[in-house]
Amino acid sequence: MKGELGMKMGTPYKYVFSISVFGVIAFFLFGGFIIGLHKLPSYGFFRRVELNLFGRVFERMVEEEAPEYYDSIFLRLYDTQTDISDRISREGRGGGLTSFGDAVLLLTHDGQVLAVRSADDIRNTDVTVPDNGFQAYKQVTELEQYKNLSHNFKQFRYNDILFYESERHRGLAVSYTDFDSTAHCYRNTIAVLPVDSNINSVDELTARPGDWNIIYRSKPCLPFKNIHYALEGGLAGGRMAFRGPSTIYFGNGDYHWDGIYAPEAIAQKPESEYGKIMKIDLSSQESHIVATGIRNPQGIVFDENDNLWIVEHGLRGGDELNRIKEGINYGWPVETLGTQYSKLPVPNSTAESYGRHNTYKEPVFAWLPSVAISNLTLIKGFHSSWDGDLLMGSLKSMSLFHIRIKDDRVLFSEKIEIGNRIRYVHQHTDGRIILWTDSKKLIFLTGKPYTDNYITDYLEDAISNESLRERVKTTIDACRQCHAIEPGDHTGAPSLAAVFNAEIGSTSYENYSDALKENQGIWTRDNLKKFLSDPQQFAPGTVMPDPGISDEAIMEEIVNLMHEFNKKSRD
Repeated sequence: MKGELGMKMGTPYKYVFSISVFGVIAFFLFGGFIIGLHKLPSYGFFRRVELNLFGRVFERMVEEEAPEYYDSIFLRLYDTQTDISDRISREGRGGGLTSFGDAVLLLTHDGQVLAVRSADDIRNTDVTVPDNGFQAYKQVTELEQYKNLSHNFKQFRYNDILFYESERHRGLAVSYTDFDSTAHCYRNTIAVLPVDSNINSVDELTARPGDWNIIYRSKPCLPFKNIHYALEGGLAGGRMAFRGPSTIYFGNGDYHWDGIYAPEAIAQKPESEYGKIMKIDLSSQESHIVATGIRNPQGIVFDENDNLWIVEHGLRGGDELNRIKEGINYGWPVETLGTQYSKLPVPNSTAESYGRHNTYKEPVFAWLPSVAISNLTLIKGFHSSWDGDLLMGSLKSMSLFHIRIKDDRVLFSEKIEIGNRIRYVHQHTDGRIILWTDSKKLIFLTGKPYTDNYITDYLEDAISNESLRERVKTTIDACRQCHAIEPGDHTGAPSLAAVFNAEIGSTSYENYSDALKENQGIWTRDNLKKFLSDPQQFAPGTVMPDPGISDEAIMEEIVNLMHEFNKKSRD
């Protein structure tokens, strides 16, 4: 009886205990989430514990907000962006951008044409592109003779869209990998849609697949490969550029028929149009090979002097910028500044040509290691410090590259980190730069030169003594040689906007000294003065140099300014 009573009484208590334990665990998990999400005061303490225990700060599970701007040397690039992944019908990457009227037209990898006017104004159009044979390709792969081959449907895509206009021709062109369901082969194809001169907006345009004219199909039609993927649309190239009155220049990739991922290399074969730069006449629809020895041309553009430039996606190394001239051989796959991904030499190269361009035309510039180049565009009407330059996107590097060319050489290639795999770069007719990313984001960029207006205005309001004001300005300028004043920019040193009243050593700056990492204090006004007066005494071993602030009035105003930075960042 007693045992039965104990059992009856113990059972509910067991559940109460379990629920209580679960509740405590849930409370701490939720509390930790809130601390991390909103970066409450104890956030810095736990980041320091994490750093001391594991020697690193682990990546946050909560996705960080996109920055409002990106810094380049000459300009600050301000952005707005939007995610349109919910509009995409199937997995994959690719597509292109062009301007028509007041809209940017986005051709997605799955063949949709969207009208883009801003991050908040993206509409479907009444333009349907020709069928590229994707469904037929998927059906053919189920046949017995192809079941043992490896297929990557994500790479089968539409590659580019181009609006062209001259006295003779006006219209849209699209390029894509086209599958022949009868011959079981594939090729690059360009189709054009004539657009009447009285149509000046995509809202007025209606097109069905039968309205397009196919003006180019690359030759020969390629069979499936039995090495790596059977069809590698990611190596199609497929970018276009127009030169009036009637010529489309086209980058025709080798589809990985390079003697490494295919039984033979075809870029050097004159009877093959792959691994070539082509030109197609809109009037006659005749095509000609312009240049040979190209791997995977991802960007093609004319500069202000009508020189034709391409960027070519290489292997491990070998991303190239080339000026294209008629009849020139650029070497692939016999000569390249890259290697196989296994780090072995490209098998078609010789010992004498390994790592050299001694026989064929060498690139104007090459990126080693590879940045995984994508599209290329000419900048006009953006800002005088950029106009006339080239802008290139990258995938692995997740950056833009601002390229200036002078006398056929690269004067500089400036890397601007964006944090997204950039598939396409385009400048709209209103001056904005539009990026299309592999994560299906559209990023809209505008640029402005840097100013000191905020600091200058604050100092003029806060300090009436002109001499003191100038000395404070000189001192803060010296601080900014290492420290940014923008929240979150801890690249060279902790941001001055993240210091006042913050926990010591609590930012994401990676090179804190042990003395600062182990300090459990707060950057109070008093602690800041002590540190700035003698960094080594406050934190022995710190990498912070002595700023040489001996004037108490200047010290006071510098701390006041850091307080103001902190308030502004919170606002």
